[in-house]
Amino acid sequence: MKVHLSRTPSLAVALIVLLCGGLLTAPASATTDPLPYPARDGYRIKSIQPDSWADKDTIAGNNTGGVALNLVWAEWEPSRKPAPCAEGEELFDNHCFRVPAEVDSAIKDWSARGLVVTGVTYGTPAWARYAKPCSPAEPGFEVHCTPNQAADYARFAGMLARRYSGLRGHGRVADFVVLNEVNTNTWFDIGCGQGVPCDRQRWLEEISELYVAAYDRVVAEQPHAKVLISLDNRFGAELESPSAREPVLAGQNVLRALAARAGARQWRVAFHPYPKDLRRPEISADDFPYVTYGNLGVLAGWLAAEFPGSVAATDIQLTESGINSSAPSTPERQAIAVCDSFRAVLGTPGVTSHVYHRMRDHPDETGAGLALGLWQDNGAPKPAWTTWALANRADLGRGGLSCGFEQLPHTRLVRGFNPARGHWATSRLLPPGFTAQQSWLLLREPAAGTAVLYECGVGGHNLLTVDPRCEGLPPLGPVGSVHTAPAPGRTALYRCLVPRTGDHFVAADPRCEGHRAEALLGYTAA
Repeated sequence: MKVHLSRTPSLAVALIVLLCGGLLTAPASATTDPLPYPARDGYRIKSIQPDSWADKDTIAGNNTGGVALNLVWAEWEPSRKPAPCAEGEELFDNHCFRVPAEVDSAIKDWSARGLVVTGVTYGTPAWARYAKPCSPAEPGFEVHCTPNQAADYARFAGMLARRYSGLRGHGRVADFVVLNEVNTNTWFDIGCGQGVPCDRQRWLEEISELYVAAYDRVVAEQPHAKVLISLDNRFGAELESPSAREPVLAGQNVLRALAARAGARQWRVAFHPYPKDLRRPEISADDFPYVTYGNLGVLAGWLAAEFPGSVAATDIQLTESGINSSAPSTPERQAIAVCDSFRAVLGTPGVTSHVYHRMRDHPDETGAGLALGLWQDNGAPKPAWTTWALANRADLGRGGLSCGFEQLPHTRLVRGFNPARGHWATSRLLPPGFTAQQSWLLLREPAAGTAVLYECGVGGHNLLTVDPRCEGLPPLGPVGSVHTAPAPGRTALYRCLVPRTGDHFVAADPRCEGHRAEALLGYTAA
């Protein structure tokens, strides 16, 4: 999708400021052992693309867990230059990389403030794509053309992993996103589109080759770093169109191909769950074959069913997504949707990071009718800023938590009903037309003596199961974990069936409110 990833000029602002402590970096002399991956709990799941925001206290002071920064290869290696390197350049693998001072300073500063830095690595320099077919979607998009050699891109990723290991005095990048929205030819241009059909197999092969090469160079420098593949919200196979004017691969097919090539590597997904219509704030549990905030569980559920036991299903990062505030949306509707996005993320076990795009409006986007920022470009905050900033302020006391953070360390399983469709039980948003009836608390994180519950599609309604493969039904995602044994304060939860209609529902009544009991699912949190 055409959302700009460029950095914007600095603007100093301050609103709610509380300086966060804790370091993610260490002096080079402190240790030579690789640092463990930085831990953060659900209260710090929120991150942001800061847009070179000058007053970092404004972001860090609102219990923000991380930032995403664009690390553009063409800026770091505009020409192929062997050693010796000049001042301000980084030597790696006998290649000299020009270090952008602003980016270098930002990584060090954010790391010192205790935020996890996600590096989005993309932007092929001209020398690395020379003579390779390319069909940029618009002027300036040449940097999204894929390189001739995966090894050249991988070298850039490895250099970043070494320089920003947290051990060399430059701060730390712990998450590495490989390129951007690789399932779209707009942002991952293999030389087709604009009327030229794409070779689907070659597209999949280039994605996998670049990912594997970058993964190996990154983990060689940082064994505990996470390396992620970037996808937009077009996930289901129905949306695949490699011969369209703007070609697209289905996210499902990209991940199947990547998993086959990655082997034992711990691959992970960097997903962009924008609304189906970028200009509108509406999200829905019925959004498939798109995956948006509204049906986010589909991604986690599909990964659990397709790759059981894989880290990809239990460590999903949402590295870019936002809500428009311009017409046909409004600033007030943006704020509501931002809150709903948090509820969906926190209601989806396995999602570990939610990067909001972006801190302030970008003029290139507003010119196209997109105002995704939490602040206007003139320095005025929108209502969504207050929602985003305050929702997770656990440091101010639990009474002020909102948008799903008040449920932590639990998820809230809600049973809803629609006379035309039946019952629905979810920890996320109920589909349109459903009215909430009852709710129970589940654990967001699995623990000893618990089992994960999954929701699965059945016609117009859903059912719950402990089977990650959803008993062969369409997977809609994990909703939380139940205890497997009774204890004081716990409530038994049953799956029930209405034989006459085939409707399923959950209940605390072992007699299933006069209907058929199908299974004891487990025991809810005390």
